[in-house]
Amino acid sequence: MNRDRSVLADPFAALRRAPDLLKPVADAFDHRLADWGATARGVYWKCEDGQQLRFEVLARVLEDDAGPFTVNDLGCGYGAFFDFLAPRLGARLLRFAGTDISPAMVAKAKARIADPRAVFVRGLAASEDADYSFASGTFNMCLKAAPADWVPYVEASLAHLYGRSRKALVFNMLAGPGAAREGLYYADPARFVAFCQGLGATVQLAMDYPLDEWTIFARR
Repeated sequence: MNRDRSVLADPFAALRRAPDLLKPVADAFDHRLADWGATARGVYWKCEDGQQLRFEVLARVLEDDAGPFTVNDLGCGYGAFFDFLAPRLGARLLRFAGTDISPAMVAKAKARIADPRAVFVRGLAASEDADYSFASGTFNMCLKAAPADWVPYVEASLAHLYGRSRKALVFNMLAGPGAAREGLYYADPARFVAFCQGLGATVQLAMDYPLDEWTIFARR
């Protein structure tokens, strides 16, 4: 647990080293968007149904909140989560701040979505506080990054995002080992339950849906 305490002491340390680590990932998403456009396949989903199911699970955290509230989306892609939330939440959603490492994704989100509640910026970390923060599929693609580099980055990113969240942080990761694919990061949920508890969160783990992943709700 020494590494976890180090992350808590300086949540920016691994983030400062992240640009070189994440450049191949940003390039991969730029190219994928060029090939598939603003679609589920454009962010490496096999189909839209799986993408929508993931969004439904993430949005569980909002069910008992009458609002209004604000949202951070780290790894926002072309803005698909805003497309999902906006018609369902209506006036409950005051602001949606999307952040992504892919310049092409950010440009596409800005071009697609004119709603004044939504802002999209290129970056490695959320730049503002919000009531709820989400990281959906954000840490799944590591490409050739070694676990010794990737895991500290993931933990630092989560610690920073939790610090930006007034009510809850919600994120998902791939479940493994199963049919593991090269270049993807498969995480032990128990590790991240303990990590979020170390941040002071009340943690709920969801694995009750038919996707090869799990979701953590880390509430204050």
